[in-house]
Amino acid sequence: MTAIIAFIFVIGVLVFIHELGHFLVAKWSGVRVEKFSLGFGKKLFGFTRGETEYLLCLLPLGGYVKMYGEGVEGNFIVDAVGPGSNAEKAGFKSGDRIINIEGLELKSFERWKQLEAKLESEPLREFEFVIERDGKNIEITSKAQDLDGADNYSEKEYPRGFSNQPIINRLLIVVAGPFMNFLLPFVILPIVFMIGISVPAYLEHSPEIGQIAAGSPAAEAGFKVGDKILEIDGNEVSNWRDVNIQLQTNPDVVLDIQVDRSGETISIPIQAKASSEGLVALGFGEPVLAKIGGVMDGTPADKGELQKGDKILEIDGQPIADWNEMASVIQKNADKQLTMLIERGDKVFDVQITPEAIGENGAGAIGIQVYTDEIIKKYGFFESIYNGVKEAANMIIEVVVLLFGFLYKLVTGKIALGTAGKSLAGPILIAKVSGAAAETGFAQLLQFTCFISINLAVINLFPIPMLDGGHVMYLTMETIKGKPLSQRFLEITQRVGLALLLFVMFFAIYNDISRVKGDIVSSLSKVVDVFKQ
Repeated sequence: MTAIIAFIFVIGVLVFIHELGHFLVAKWSGVRVEKFSLGFGKKLFGFTRGETEYLLCLLPLGGYVKMYGEGVEGNFIVDAVGPGSNAEKAGFKSGDRIINIEGLELKSFERWKQLEAKLESEPLREFEFVIERDGKNIEITSKAQDLDGADNYSEKEYPRGFSNQPIINRLLIVVAGPFMNFLLPFVILPIVFMIGISVPAYLEHSPEIGQIAAGSPAAEAGFKVGDKILEIDGNEVSNWRDVNIQLQTNPDVVLDIQVDRSGETISIPIQAKASSEGLVALGFGEPVLAKIGGVMDGTPADKGELQKGDKILEIDGQPIADWNEMASVIQKNADKQLTMLIERGDKVFDVQITPEAIGENGAGAIGIQVYTDEIIKKYGFFESIYNGVKEAANMIIEVVVLLFGFLYKLVTGKIALGTAGKSLAGPILIAKVSGAAAETGFAQLLQFTCFISINLAVINLFPIPMLDGGHVMYLTMETIKGKPLSQRFLEITQRVGLALLLFVMFFAIYNDISRVKGDIVSSLSKVVDVFKQ
């Protein structure tokens, strides 16, 4: 239930923001907007304000803004009905669509021009009109001349129609949707930082070195377990967060790090590395307990029924002090059965696990993730804005680089088409991840919403018919040709685009169903691994 509610929230926010972009710019451009819908299918709720009908529909997998004059249609609009005019007395209202005259449907612009000539030639004759109003068909009997009390246009000629706007206005309307999806993280993420985000608890701890990786820059520089870091290049540090910031903001330079070693202040120079990993890159940090934070599906740890939260106390009788010591033992014993002493709650028991050989060097691995204690950290107003905007920009860059890097590898053959297909994720997986994020906290759900929003914006700009990028492509071609594209070309390309999108969606849902049986963390890891190949 949590996953369903979270999914509806995420999709609802993204669709609303996207369609709101189209709606606002269309209104600003003077285009007549007939419908603003969240969802597809059967109407659950709706109301009309002004000339626009606002709808909430059954299927929450999208939405749309219906603008008058999108494409070439045969309908005929009645606009600006004069008060007290014959048109008003006959029953016409502003916004009515004339869809049938004397039993002839207005299926084309040419058909309308023929009937228009007939109406003009027989102004006193009464004609049978069928109009569409608020989704219902209404019959009206009226003289042709009665329509003189209103402004009447075919969709192709209507000045407030989408197709009659300057190309620059149409372009702005089209890109406004993706733009709003790009803008959303810059609004939400500062709020997330104010609400409070989950951060590793150790970042707030005093920077006393509890472990040093063998052969690391820290080991070679002479750091020792128990050293407490006081300053980095003259900048005082009070916790591991400060240390991390100093290491990441001073890449590729020799840093002078002062430490307290048994009451004595010692200065140790070390070559910093240009790495976002900070502490990991230099090889020192707090001791990390041999506690499991996650178990990947189908791995030796999964088969051995290890669980998140389990502590590994011993391996083959050897006491395990921390994560690095545990990892070292496992890596050296590929394809050898190990007996692990596990602490789970108030129980202690043995488990037999055989590490798998992975990688070029055949190091052993059992498929577990490190456990990280986390705390909720709240930021002040201005700090939240700064961190939120920075995080939003970084998130956009990462998504763009990831997606286009993946496409480049696909085109150049570095990733097989079949492998790429398996990386597709659809609504079921999004719902599962939404639920997992919601269970972690509302801030995490908002962060995930921002991530999906950026993906939606980028994908929507792909030059595929039926997507916003396809409309940009059409407008670009129209600009080059100097005239509108033919209706036949639009229909054919949109059918091809629709078929492609349906195929991709079908494939994504198939993948989702296959993944449902596995662990969600493992599924996401496989998707990310494909992109990083």
